[in-house]
Order: sequence, then structure tokens, then C-alpha cells
Amino acid sequence: MSTKILIVDGDGETAGLVENSLTRSGNVVLKAKTGKEALELIRREQPDLVILEVNLPELDGYSVCKTLRAEGFKSPIIFLTSRTSEIDAVIGLELGAQDFIRKPIALNELLARIEVQLKKIEKESPNRIKVDELEIDLERRKVKFKGETKSLSHKEFQLLYALAQNPNKVFTRQELLNNVWGWSQYGKTRTVDIHMGYLRKKFEDNPRRPTMFQTIRGVGYTLSSHRE
Repeated sequence: MSTKILIVDGDGETAGLVENSLTRSGNVVLKAKTGKEALELIRREQPDLVILEVNLPELDGYSVCKTLRAEGFKSPIIFLTSRTSEIDAVIGLELGAQDFIRKPIALNELLARIEVQLKKIEKESPNRIKVDELEIDLERRKVKFKGETKSLSHKEFQLLYALAQNPNKVFTRQELLNNVWGWSQYGKTRTVDIHMGYLRKKFEDNPRRPTMFQTIRGVGYTLSSHRE
């Protein structure tokens, strides 16, 4: 599974070394050189983890961390910084960072500490669902498929989430209308079929021959998964 990681560091050499290591591990890496640029990127891209230097132009790393936590940003923040005093680490952790790492650090150790934080997210978040290469974060309303973030409408998201909660279960159209649209009376409507078509266009290699969002003739729909 690829994750989106933002490196915020004005030192291009350090950022480049970290980026190369993370990219080789299959991650999607974003970079920012200033605090203000970092905030803009984070608000737009919603990375899974942020690696943050304290010493930044325009807005320092402490201010970036404080602002993000005040805005409700929940992904891990790791300070990777040239600041070395104990009080610096205390400040960083009190502002909401998960780790405070002093430069220089062996890249293998850094990667290991990043992996620890990402595994904690998976374990602690009951609002995350994974079905094969599909990842849904209910709290942040974020969907990834094969490492790519997907843009969904409100009802598309709700329909996908309803199916993903019970992969391989066959839902009738009536069940989906009730769960997603809150309809208690159904009549003749193609609402579910239309929205399934939207999902197929966004996720299937060939929407006309779906392998993920399958129609069970005479019954309804299922999200097909290879997991048991």
C-alpha cells in the first residue's frame, strides 16, 4: 500500500535524501520548503504523514504543527530537525507531534519510525476500511484506490462505504436505498443503478465488464473482494 507523505524542509539535500528513500519504499512523496507552503499543501492533499523541520522560513514548524492540530488534522506529524535540545522535543510533542527526531539520523531508522506511526493509525482508527486495494477513511471522507486519491460525491461515498463494510455480501437495491438514501418506500427508481455506474467509471478498468462492483442478477449488488 502506498501512502502520501509530505516532507517540509528548507534543506534541499536532506529533503532529497529522505524523498529518495521513501519513494523506493513505494510511497508518494510531496515536498514543501516553507511553513506557509506546507499548510497549503496539507489542506489540499491531506497527506497520511508529515515530516516537519522546526526551522522554516515564513512560518516555523511549531506554528505549522499547532495550526494543523487546531484545524483537526489527525495524521501523524514527525519533527525531523536540526534542533537538538530537550526543551525543543518537549515543545514539539506537546504541540501534538508523534515523534521528534534530531538530525542526522540513519535513513533506515527514519523509515522504521515512520512505519511505526502508520501502523498505529491503522490499528487505532475504527473508521478506516480496507478492501484489497481500496482504502476508505470515514472520518476524513477520503478514498484511495491503488494508492490514488479518488474524488467522490456525497452519495457515491456513502454507497461505497455501505458496500465496503460487508465485502462480498449481496445487497438488494431496497437495502441500499434504505441505508444510503433513507428511503422507506421504493417504487420504481434507478437511483442505485445510476450511482453504481458512477462508481464503476471511477474504479473499474472496464466499467462495462466490472470485476469489483458486480451485479447479482435478480438480487442486487456486491463489492467483490479477494479476501476471505
